[in-house]
Order: sequence, then C-alpha cells, then structure tokens
Amino acid sequence: MKIIGNKNALHTPEFHKKKQIEMRIRIFIISLVLIILIVVPIIILRNSHLLISNIELKGNVVTNSEELQTIIADDLAGNYFWVIPRSDALLYPKQKIIKDLMNKEPRLSMVELKLLNLKNLSVIVAERTPKALYCKDVTDTLNPAGCYFIDSSGFIFSEAPSFSGGVYFVYSSDPVLDTPLRAQYFDTKKFNQLDAFIKSLGDIGLYPKIFILKNDEYHLILSNGGDIMWKATQDLEQVRSNLSSFIEDASFQQNKNNLINIQYIDLRFGNKIFYKYR
Repeated sequence: MKIIGNKNALHTPEFHKKKQIEMRIRIFIISLVLIILIVVPIIILRNSHLLISNIELKGNVVTNSEELQTIIADDLAGNYFWVIPRSDALLYPKQKIIKDLMNKEPRLSMVELKLLNLKNLSVIVAERTPKALYCKDVTDTLNPAGCYFIDSSGFIFSEAPSFSGGVYFVYSSDPVLDTPLRAQYFDTKKFNQLDAFIKSLGDIGLYPKIFILKNDEYHLILSNGGDIMWKATQDLEQVRSNLSSFIEDASFQQNKNNLINIQYIDLRFGNKIFYKYR
C-alpha cells in the first residue's frame, strides 16, 4: 500500500502554534531548573547558620591575638562573586588564611585550621623558638645592637630586645642585612652544622661570642675580641682539628694567658696556622 502525503501540512498554522507552545514550555522548564540550581544553593550558602562567626585561637604565647584575629577576619570578609559569603563554613578560604598568617606573622612556624562546627573555627598555631640572635652592630661584643631572633632553621623572625646580648649566641654579617626580618641567614642544614661546630669548640677551651659571615670567609669573635678566621669552603671538621692541634700544642700551653691575649688565629691557608698576640 502506498501512502501519499502532503508535506505542506507540516507548515500549517496549527502545527507552528503547537511547536511554539512546546518550545515555551521547554524554555520555562530549563529556566526554572537553572534558577533552582543557582538560586537555591546561594540561599543555602547565605544561611546564617552556615556562616563562621567565632574564631578560637590556640598556641600563641607571644604573638598578639588581636592581630591574628584581624588577619583572619579580613580573609573571611566579603563575598565570592558578590553573592556567596567568604565566611561560609563550606567554602571559607582555608589556604589563604594559612598563607596570610604565615606571611604577616613571621613568628609563626605552623598554622592549622579546624572547623569545630558550622559557626566555630579553631585556629591552632605554633610559634618559633629563639635559637640565637642576628645583630647588625657587633662593635661591642658584650652589647651588640640592632638584634633579631633566629630560630633553629636559621630563619630571622622577630626583633629582639636590647638586653638579649648576653643570653644568646650572636650571628652577624659584613655587609649587614638591610632588612633582616623574614630573611634566611643560612639554609637549615648549614646553620645546624655551624651551630654544632661552634658548641663543640668548648671542648678545646674556646668560647666564641659572635660569628660573622664576611663574603666567602667565616669569623668567630672571642669575648676578648680575638678573631678566628677561615674560608667558607673549608671543612668544619678539619677547621676544628687544626684549632685543637694549635690550642693543645705544648708551646702554646706553656702560658695560660696566651688564649686571653690572642689577637687572631688565621686558618685560611689549609693546614698552615698564622696567629698573633695583642
């Protein structure tokens, strides 16, 4: 059986009207779905029950709590895309808060954020512990000036009070650092090696007060102003061995005042040691 149809029937006014109604319904449904997908989450995310309103600080002893609170509050203020609050517990800028606290408060060595519930944020911090001092002016070995605290990683993290000179070992440099705060004096491995080396000198009767980095040379200043010097490229164990041999030499040991009167001990030339008394 052969069916013969009139294709012009597809373009009748009734057909077009039906198609327009179907299109409008489809557009309405799609628009409604889009509105639901966009508006409903915004309404939920803007709900006051989801907004962080309380910050609990733990671990800060020296760092000012108000300063930390201000940094956190600034990061939680405002909105994403002018609509969704940054303080929303589900979307708050966790990594930015951590980064800003670490950058703006160099005394902090660690920051951890934890939501206690949807409205309370716990901020746990750890502060750096002073290991030594970095001082700009070491002209007076007993009272250095312009000092900053250094932690065990060699990081300069805070200004130090002027009375700290007799409590901590002092590091310096020539030329001095223009802006010591937040500077890395030495990388952690080298700093710890140097610290261990300096402490070990007490076993051979040497008690230096100040270490000075001068370009490619290292200088240890004794309490009497005497200077022990060697090149930065020299092995620390070898430097200590040479110093020990020099101090324990019979000719040096004959006079107990030799060490008190020493002006310098120069170890920059390998196994050859040059020295001078005052």
